[in-house]
Amino acid sequence: MMMMIHRKCYIIRKGDFAVDANKKIFYSLFSVALCLEDYRQKHSTDCFSIMAGSSIVWTLIETYLHVTNTRLMKPMYITRMNQRKILVPKPLAICLQGMQEGGVVTTFGLFFGDRLSEPGYLVVFHAFIGYILLNVSSKERISPNARVSSKRQVNTTGSLCLMGGITAYNIAELYHHPQHLQRQAGMFFAMIYVCAIWTLISYYKNFRGVEVQVKGRHTDHYRVRKSHTDALFILGYDVIFEIGVAYITFYNWFVL
Repeated sequence: MMMMIHRKCYIIRKGDFAVDANKKIFYSLFSVALCLEDYRQKHSTDCFSIMAGSSIVWTLIETYLHVTNTRLMKPMYITRMNQRKILVPKPLAICLQGMQEGGVVTTFGLFFGDRLSEPGYLVVFHAFIGYILLNVSSKERISPNARVSSKRQVNTTGSLCLMGGITAYNIAELYHHPQHLQRQAGMFFAMIYVCAIWTLISYYKNFRGVEVQVKGRHTDHYRVRKSHTDALFILGYDVIFEIGVAYITFYNWFVL
């Protein structure tokens, strides 16, 4: 925690970020299929609700990141069977990105979190994780000097206060609705399990990185410190809090 306060900690994305619309469409269709299966099996619209709600929220976030140039989004393309590429209009590209960042993750977490004790669904769960890993691992490793797509400081005062507020809100909601503890715990585990695996391989491939700036003892200037331990800590914070804890908020907003 002291490192988060007294240093500048950044998460960096590199490479051609968000250019393959085919995969985003596939992930979105897979999420819709999970929603349909949940409704068929349980007559529940919870997956539909969390998918729609979190996708809308994340689309708004992605729009803000794009407008403020916080995240560089290169042109997104749909690749047809004949390898011809079709440019996706920017508004639609942002919606697809919002769907993947929000709807896919929350739907995946809620659906499989509800079924962690069912062997058949666990096979599907790990098969899809394997598909994700195959896609990421098949890409060429990016040079450390590659162009940065986005650079976000995770330990600004505003960010830490927001994350603290979200955590307190979710704890309060759980206190008032203790009957949802098991379901939220399952969703939380499913999300961080998938995202931790994806983050580790993305870090190895240099798609995601960490930069820590440390202030010198006798100067106000910062120097960059490189450490795998720092990366593990910061990326772990991202997975557990900025994904796991933060995305439970969508459960409280759209499922409770």
